[in-house]
Amino acid sequence: MLTGAEWGLVTAGTAASLALATAACIAGNDPEAMLRLPDTSGMANKVIIPEDHRFAYEQAIRLAGAQIVSVQTPDELSSALGTGEVAMVCLLGRNEGSSSLPLDTLLASAHAAGVPVLINAAGLSPANPDRWIGRGADLVVYAGGKYLRGPQSTAIVLGRRKLCEAMWWNSAPHQAFGRSMKVGKEEAIGAVVALDRWINSAAAEKERDGWRPRLQNIAVRLHDIAGVETNVLSWAGSVTAIRLKVSWDKSDIPLDAEGLRMALLRQRPRILIHDFWSTPTSIILDPINLSDDEADTVGRALSAIFVRSQEFATSAQVPPVEADVTGRWQVEVSFLHGASEHRIELRQHGTDVTGIHQTATSHGRVVGKILGSQIELEAEHEATPIHLFYRFKGKVGSDGSIVGTAVFGGAAPEHMGPVFKGQYGPGTWRATRIAINQFGAVPAGDGVISEGREC
Repeated sequence: MLTGAEWGLVTAGTAASLALATAACIAGNDPEAMLRLPDTSGMANKVIIPEDHRFAYEQAIRLAGAQIVSVQTPDELSSALGTGEVAMVCLLGRNEGSSSLPLDTLLASAHAAGVPVLINAAGLSPANPDRWIGRGADLVVYAGGKYLRGPQSTAIVLGRRKLCEAMWWNSAPHQAFGRSMKVGKEEAIGAVVALDRWINSAAAEKERDGWRPRLQNIAVRLHDIAGVETNVLSWAGSVTAIRLKVSWDKSDIPLDAEGLRMALLRQRPRILIHDFWSTPTSIILDPINLSDDEADTVGRALSAIFVRSQEFATSAQVPPVEADVTGRWQVEVSFLHGASEHRIELRQHGTDVTGIHQTATSHGRVVGKILGSQIELEAEHEATPIHLFYRFKGKVGSDGSIVGTAVFGGAAPEHMGPVFKGQYGPGTWRATRIAINQFGAVPAGDGVISEGREC
């Protein structure tokens, strides 16, 4: 009874929890349905996620054979629920306060249709009584390795007993859909102990009370550096931890946030900071994974880099442009396994390059630079919930072709940083120009890009 929930279980992480919850809501513990997953044809297999609750880990839901339906208004919600094809409604806990669909409305509508509601609270912290269960949620998922400081490979699911039991029957050690999502007994015990500590232990309360002093320790280290400002952010809503915003004037500190991040990684001890909450001249620091000594180390490292920022700043010298890449290009992209043919249409103005990138199934805008014969391009394909990114680096050869390396990734709008933009790994590319005609004027019959518009 740590949280007041009817039942609960430990899983192999939040993504596994989402997959198992979806399986339970679709198949229950009906053996025939369980063994068909992820084939859900003929079953109620849709999962509703409000448009302003979409999140980057939805593939875990689709893994169980679900189709995601996005809604924006109460009428759209009622219409989707009225089809009889919905197995579950999924909400992102930290977006509850800013959603156009109030939680009480979602809960009432879903329950009237006999559909359970899951709250993805992975980045939040549990309590007793649980805030979501108390309002009527059927399942709530918490990460075991974030605020709880438990095993990184675990999550805790709270909720209705029968749904939690159905999740367990669909998971290991049973010969069912979730057999591959095994959680060891050591991890399960560790997660429960961490939950108990978080809710009941004076040590956990003391740790929470230490967040602000740790951030203030960092801020003190930066206080007297010209051009640097710090601000403790007490974020409202469901976000649990306070954070520290560090910003600087680039006329005093000739570094951008990515340069600062890389400088912290190159030093010893190596320090990794979030890249997706940054602006060109600010970063945000989270205290929950820091000890007092580590906070002091971070403060000292930031201070040293800011004071010596001229040493870390990149040279402003621009080599003369040696090639014009304007035109249409056929691109052979080689992945770690397999390859794909893409098209890129580029327009060059001095060192700036813009254009459109076309894959087999999507297209995106290209921005980049050419310095000397070296070219760097980034193509962003907007999609929900994750934008795809293709980052190309290469050299224009004497024969006019371009050969180089590529990095592939995907990032939700809230996670737009280099790490997520490269999270799918490396590859190579070779581009051959097939036309030097005016940008946007594609020969008839191509069907890829026409009159400068995306098709």
